[in-house]
Amino acid sequence: MKTLCFVPAKLILSGEHAVLYQCPALSMAIDLPTYCECEYTPSTLFSVTIELVDFQQKHCFPYEIWQKMCIEIESRYLLFQHKSGAIQSVLTKPIDLILNTLFHFEELCPLKAGDWQFKIYSDAYIGRGLGSSAAVILSLLTSLIKHHNFDLSNDALLALAQRIECRQHGKSSGIDPATLIYGGLLQYQSNLPIQRVNAQNFNAWLIDTGKPLSTTGQCVEHVKQEWADNKSCWKSFKKVTRRLMEAWSEEDSLGVKRAIRKNQKLLFNIGVVPAKVQGFIDRLENQHHAAAKICGAGSISGDNAGIVLCISEDPPYALCETYDYECLPLHLYTKAIECNVIESEKRA
Repeated sequence: MKTLCFVPAKLILSGEHAVLYQCPALSMAIDLPTYCECEYTPSTLFSVTIELVDFQQKHCFPYEIWQKMCIEIESRYLLFQHKSGAIQSVLTKPIDLILNTLFHFEELCPLKAGDWQFKIYSDAYIGRGLGSSAAVILSLLTSLIKHHNFDLSNDALLALAQRIECRQHGKSSGIDPATLIYGGLLQYQSNLPIQRVNAQNFNAWLIDTGKPLSTTGQCVEHVKQEWADNKSCWKSFKKVTRRLMEAWSEEDSLGVKRAIRKNQKLLFNIGVVPAKVQGFIDRLENQHHAAAKICGAGSISGDNAGIVLCISEDPPYALCETYDYECLPLHLYTKAIECNVIESEKRA
């Protein structure tokens, strides 16, 4: 059987970093899908072939080899938890995330013996704060669930994806996989029910400032060390997210812009916005009467910060060209994750 799975990207409108400190966040699924083609052939041999198109890599592992690799990953994660290793030492290569996802799925449902082939590729910018890790995890898990006729609720799928994502980022709030599983626009806060939010027609643009030099895990650890115990800081984040939610629900475009600008200032204050990107955002506000903010973990080194959200009447193409940044319109994704049987099974 062969399947094709579609998983959207995610964008946090407000609450990145703060969501890890029991603050609310507002996030949306966006139409930049990640794809996973999965083909299973029964066999007495047990092998896994994984093609990572965006990294131009292809790997083939016997069962025993990738199991051993995953045990080593779990050992490195344990060292990180005991503060004896860095988060970037846990998953050291793109293939590690895929193998670790298979490993954790097997804890719930043993893989059927045979030849497994996975081909993964994405329309989203990778490593830019759009939830690419969560999208890969969920595309794999959903494919495996389909192939095994395995019944898993959304809550259980979220918990599993969150556990795997911790190996990538150190600590996962769950907001990325939750947004991708449920789609649309969500209000999210740890240990509280997920709330759907009505979409509004604000003109918005995604601007790629380039892949950050530091990882999400490194940024999360930096903020944790410097700001975790600063209650005033997280109170400010909580307040601005609530203001954004109120303005959004009232279709108050000026209120939305004010909240976005305030959020960006708070992110700059905690040290995750490079000076070059902040200068670009300042020019967006001054030249285009826009509101803009980074939408991922940002960066604690280098000049790039991943994706910047810009809310403005017109696209800032000219200014983006000056900085050599790519700009494209933002489109909400409202569907659930799709996983369909293709080729011979579908024709039959």
